[in-house]
Amino acid sequence: MKKLKIYLVGQKYELELEDEFYEYIKDDLLTINNSNSQVKDLLNLILSLKYKMYKNEQKMTNLLKKLEK
Repeated sequence: MKKLKIYLVGQKYELELEDEFYEYIKDDLLTINNSNSQVKDLLNLILSLKYKMYKNEQKMTNLLKKLEK
């Protein structure tokens, strides 16, 4: 388990994450933690992740349709 501290909008948060998951999101955490416009960067991150989920959902729906034929 990886323990880390992150500062968001003037507040300190202590997180404990699995090592592999931490490695997966490390760049995003560093970007947000070192940002001068954290709210904007958080919004961009949320929107980009939602867009990826949307695209993946479309792909899964198309795959399911193909399998049903």
